Amino acid sequence: MEEQKRKRLTRLADKMLEAHDKADALSNIETGDGFRNSVSGILDSFASPDLSTNEYITKTKKVISLVSDNIKLAEGCKNFNIDEYRTDRKSLTDTLFLMQSFLGTRSHDVFGKTSLQKINAIYKKHKGINKLLT
Repeated sequence: MEEQKRKRLTRLADKMLEAHDKADALSNIETGDGFRNSVSGILDSFASPDLSTNEYITKTKKVISLVSDNIKLAEGCKNFNIDEYRTDRKSLTDTLFLMQSFLGTRSHDVFGKTSLQKINAIYKKHKGINKLLT
């Protein structure tokens, strides 16, 4: 069951990054704002229908939960750096706070591609760690 959740979360994160890649490609096209906005709207509606700011928040909470689980599982183990995991959790918690502060404003940097790549990288790292610990 947990493996299915991880696969689904990975797919959704990849969808988010793909949608941002498409938006970045559109921003490089030398056209008028009206055309760019309409094409961007079309891509948002078809390529990523579930990418509301609430979805970002939900996914970030799931990653925080995974990191917290890893911290609990790694307690007492000498081969795992719990301080690094706590730093990851703090970073995610700070990002979540910003996301909640700018709820509904997808144009904010916290919903940008680099922020999502950072969250995805932490998720992939902790997914591997969780496999080792369980």
